[in-house]
Amino acid sequence: MASTITGGNQGDFQEIARGLGTVMRYAAGEVLFREGDEPVYMYFVLSGRVEVRSHGKFIEYIEGGRALGTISMVDKNPRSATAHAVDAAEVALIDQKKFRFMVEEIPGFCWFVMDMLAHRIRATNQAL
Repeated sequence: MASTITGGNQGDFQEIARGLGTVMRYAAGEVLFREGDEPVYMYFVLSGRVEVRSHGKFIEYIEGGRALGTISMVDKNPRSATAHAVDAAEVALIDQKKFRFMVEEIPGFCWFVMDMLAHRIRATNQAL
């Protein structure tokens, strides 16, 4: 699915996330978060690939320049999916305070978030 982000591009937000977040490296197979976990971070994939599954069912792969965990950052409900690194991945962890800062202060970031949410809904619907 092609991205239609307005007011910035994924590369811009990737560099912002790298600067604001805590950069972590995950080995292939390592879990970023599990279904039911309390939301602490939005995860911005800088490199590598992450698989998302809900109720054991494959939803999608998230690659560099894309984010996951945005739904729980918005509604603060427990994670609705499990995410693990398929390949070695470098990921910027953005906490709630920094996520809110990005939404409120960085032009176009709210469009990026809405794009991620719409993409996730469509990927989940396709997986059903």
